[in-house]
Amino acid sequence: MGLDLTVIILTFNEGKHLERAINSVKSFAKYIYIIDSGSNDETLDIARLQGAKIFQNEFINQAKQFQWAIDHTPINTEWVMRLDADEIIENDLASELMRRLPNLDSDVSGIILDRKHIFMDKWIRHGGRYPLSMLRVWRHGRARVEDRWMDEHIIVSGGRMIRVKGGFSDHNLNDLTYFIEKHNKYATREAI
Repeated sequence: MGLDLTVIILTFNEGKHLERAINSVKSFAKYIYIIDSGSNDETLDIARLQGAKIFQNEFINQAKQFQWAIDHTPINTEWVMRLDADEIIENDLASELMRRLPNLDSDVSGIILDRKHIFMDKWIRHGGRYPLSMLRVWRHGRARVEDRWMDEHIIVSGGRMIRVKGGFSDHNLNDLTYFIEKHNKYATREAI
């Protein structure tokens, strides 16, 4: 049956990653919402086959797209989770969320997860890459997305944050050329 939780995943041509991401949350999410910005690969077919609900919105940047999702999708769960299409919630974290989320005090508004970066199939444990602490789960109605072109964060109003331990991985399967192009785009967005 799952937790009282909606998972939101932004997509654009994420056929390589999406099934893996959805499968990592399927066991505990009540709803999975895909916010797509015009994919022309198998992304939407995968989302449908996996039972996710698809919404479409023109992409401007991550912050605006995610805020659109919060404002325009029919979220009716107590909790919301942000997951990128190339991220995975590992079994130990899924179990911890299943155990802890239903029993949290009402003053807990957000949950911080420690993300690990998997690069070229290797876990980068040093150089400030782990842990990367990120607020990724929050009570519905208590959050907004910081309006920035790069490194946007979820801002929660009221309540306190807790940290839940367990495997949370950013594991992009694309090649080194893709990684370089992606980070060049990040640099441009940071400059803006």
